[in-house]
Amino acid sequence: MGKELGDTFVRFESDGQCFEVPVERLGVCGFGRSLSNTVVLTDTMASREHAIIRRNATGSCVLNDLGSTNGTRLNGRPVSVPTALNSGDVIQIGRQSIVFVQTNAPEKMVDPNAGRTQFLVEQQLVSVLVIDLRGYTPLSAKLGTVMAELMGEIFRQSGALLKEHNAWSTKFIGDAVMAVWVHPSNSLARADIVNAFDVISGYQEIFLMAQRQFKLAEPLKFGAGFNAGMASIGNIGSEGAADFTAMGEAVNIAFRLETATKEQGCDVLIAKEVFEALSDAYYVPGGLVPVDLKGYEEGHLALPLTFDQIGTVVDELLAAA
Repeated sequence: MGKELGDTFVRFESDGQCFEVPVERLGVCGFGRSLSNTVVLTDTMASREHAIIRRNATGSCVLNDLGSTNGTRLNGRPVSVPTALNSGDVIQIGRQSIVFVQTNAPEKMVDPNAGRTQFLVEQQLVSVLVIDLRGYTPLSAKLGTVMAELMGEIFRQSGALLKEHNAWSTKFIGDAVMAVWVHPSNSLARADIVNAFDVISGYQEIFLMAQRQFKLAEPLKFGAGFNAGMASIGNIGSEGAADFTAMGEAVNIAFRLETATKEQGCDVLIAKEVFEALSDAYYVPGGLVPVDLKGYEEGHLALPLTFDQIGTVVDELLAAA
């Protein structure tokens, strides 16, 4: 899954040369003096971590200033909140001008459950996304009481992100987050998978912002497991304290997949059942591998991905018939 320029990129000049850097689907393009950025700036007026562009599943891009010292301007106006980008927009960081180019308009994804009343039933097809912060124990020991503030901010942003992406249930368990989507048609559409990928992309931005806000020396990292299958859903809370959640193998496997990302050396593991549940396209990705999951004797087929590879999978998925 090699990187290509594609239809969305930034163009800028440096030392008399013109550069074009792609902004990948579901990717984060960072700008600043730090070598960890996608676009490394030498201008001393730029902060080490100055600004980012995040491209979501539909292709839409948003510019966000990371609390930089000298600010970011878009078409001459200061950027104070996340701002949508249009092709031809000019981003100004210090003395560096950067042109945003998008040759194809963002796509519109149709919600497969739009207009449909969803009923709580005992067994239902669900998709489950589990995201877990890596290195929690040593980070907690280093930060002390600040760790609670950090996790509180991450969970606050997470709740808003998952609400925006129509999660049926959201659970915060220790340093992990579980999001559940219910599929009344007993099948998944491509939009459902893309929606989950978009959440993962959103988490990249949340963790980048948290790292900046709390002035952490090392990047915050996370793993993600995504699965689909039948589960028992409903309210398991007491009277007056509703607790809507899902239980079953589909949920257990999602947690196990997230744990296995460390051994697989990847960022995300997607169970083959996710693709098998598709009803609006036939898509079998290359690269499915058997993954050893704790508590299961046989390897479970899953697709290992780095964050950089997700955009390519989305492109292939949307092109499938």
